Amino acid sequence: MSAVRFEEGDIVFRKGIGAKSNAVLYADKEGTYSHAGIIVKPDSVFMVVHITPGEREKEEKEDKIKMEFPEQFFSSERAQSGAVVRLKKDSLEYAEKAAREAYRLFREGILFDHDYLLEDSVKMYCSEMIWRVYLSGGKDISQGRRSTIENFPLYSGTYIFPSDIFKNDELTLIYKF
Repeated sequence: MSAVRFEEGDIVFRKGIGAKSNAVLYADKEGTYSHAGIIVKPDSVFMVVHITPGEREKEEKEDKIKMEFPEQFFSSERAQSGAVVRLKKDSLEYAEKAAREAYRLFREGILFDHDYLLEDSVKMYCSEMIWRVYLSGGKDISQGRRSTIENFPLYSGTYIFPSDIFKNDELTLIYKF
């Protein structure tokens, strides 16, 4: 990770390890990655803000938004593979606004949305959070893409998967492993 030159607003993706990651990729037939986060830079240190179920700290009772070092986000205990993407130069103002909004949501301590409802912005899931922070600054990072799932065990509906963001033609691949 030390070779990666992050910028605020970079979007990070990982293919996780375990049943939750497998379920996301089973539902998202076009997906390579099961989880997404965004790079922020509070106190001059690059960090990843993301929200996921099952990665609680010992004292936490609910799944909520997290901020951690990129090395933790991409650790071998959590990731089989990963990627970092960045908006093209003429759109970087959106990335900076998105990073500020993601950090604000982190400070607010939003909870993970176990119902995966796009209509509810009180709780969020990972790719919804990325979409919302970019949208707050004026950029639809999913370019309107949605995935509709029917007859999936426990879930049916319309979602934004990591692949719906990754397919954005304004994103440039910076790093991949």
